[in-house]
Amino acid sequence: MNTIDVFILIILLTGGLNGLRQGFIKAFANLTGWILALIVAAKYASVLAPSMSSLSSDPVVQKIAAFAFIVLMIVVLTWLVTYLLNGILKTLKLGPLNRLAGGVFGGLKGLLVVLITIQGVGPWVESSPHWKQSKFIQALLPYAPWAAQMSKEAANEALHHIHAEDEHKSSAASPETLNRKERPSGESTNNPFY
Repeated sequence: MNTIDVFILIILLTGGLNGLRQGFIKAFANLTGWILALIVAAKYASVLAPSMSSLSSDPVVQKIAAFAFIVLMIVVLTWLVTYLLNGILKTLKLGPLNRLAGGVFGGLKGLLVVLITIQGVGPWVESSPHWKQSKFIQALLPYAPWAAQMSKEAANEALHHIHAEDEHKSSAASPETLNRKERPSGESTNNPFY
C-alpha cells in the first residue's frame, strides 16, 4: 500500500463515517436536496429575478440573488423534511438501520469521487511509479471511465432539460424565435460537459 492508496482509503473512510454519522436519510436528502436546489434555481432564477429589484437595479445581480434565494429555500426545506423523517425513524426504532445504510451510501459517494478523480487525473500521472504501484488505482481504474461518463450524462441531461425549458419560454415569449432552427444535438455549446 502506497501514499495514493492511503489517500483513497481516507476518502472512502471519511465518506463512510460521515454517512454513518448522518444516517441514510440525511445523507441522501442532503445530496438530492443540493442537486435539486441547483437545478431548480438555474431553471427559475430568471423568473424570480425581477422581484429582486429592491436589492439592485442590475439584472445580473437580481438573477444571482434570485438563484441564491431559491437554493437557500430548497436546502432549508430539505433540512426540515430530513428532520421530520429522522424523527419518524427514531420513533420506529430504525435509527441503527438508517445509520448503517448511511455509512454504505457515504462510502459509495466517496468511491464515486475517487473514480471520477482517477479518470480526470489519470492521463497526467499514469507514468508515475506511485500510480502504477497503487493497489486501489489498479483495482478501480477499469470502473473510472464508467463513473465519469455516468456523472457527465446526468449533468448533461439536467442542463439539457433546463436549456429546453428556457428555449420553450423564450419561443413562447417572442414570435420571431419561432423561425429559428433548433440546434443539432451533437453541436457544441458553452457547457463544459459536452
